[in-house]
Amino acid sequence: MLDLSSILVGLAALAALGLVLFAHDWRDELRERKQQRPQSQAREEHHPLRDWWLRHRH
Repeated sequence: MLDLSSILVGLAALAALGLVLFAHDWRDELRERKQQRPQSQAREEHHPLRDWWLRHRH
């Protein structure tokens, strides 16, 4: 009888392999969209967490 831990490790390995093989690479599309926008608009958009960090860092 197989141990439950070995089954879980196998499932985790298959999940990690599936993520690596089948995950969509969104970085290429994001890079293309950034290149298509005008530079003035690209500079104005910031992430709210980044804005908060820049305001509150010491």
